[in-house]
Amino acid sequence: MADPTANSTSTDAGEAEALKSISDAMRDAVQNATEDAAKVREKLAGMDIGRSLSRFAYTSSYMVSYGIVYGTVFIARSIPQDNPIVEGLVDGGRAALDALNEAKETAVTAPST
Repeated sequence: MADPTANSTSTDAGEAEALKSISDAMRDAVQNATEDAAKVREKLAGMDIGRSLSRFAYTSSYMVSYGIVYGTVFIARSIPQDNPIVEGLVDGGRAALDALNEAKETAVTAPST
């Protein structure tokens, strides 16, 4: 007759091997999840830097353009209207706008190759 303790020992060894295999799989899954989370965190941090740089560029451009326009308007308002300097500035501005409009019309009507 077969010894019942020998059979239970081999069953215990098989169960132990299965539990070790499951334990190894869980450990690998946790390690992979941790690595993937770190990669995602790095990508998101890169997006924050990009967003910050974009916001900085926008704010800087806004402040520079506001300062230029405000300064120009302030100076233009402080100069008396009926003098040769103002008339020259107005005529020069109109000529620049006309040249710009003419260049735009030429670019629109030019055939594309």
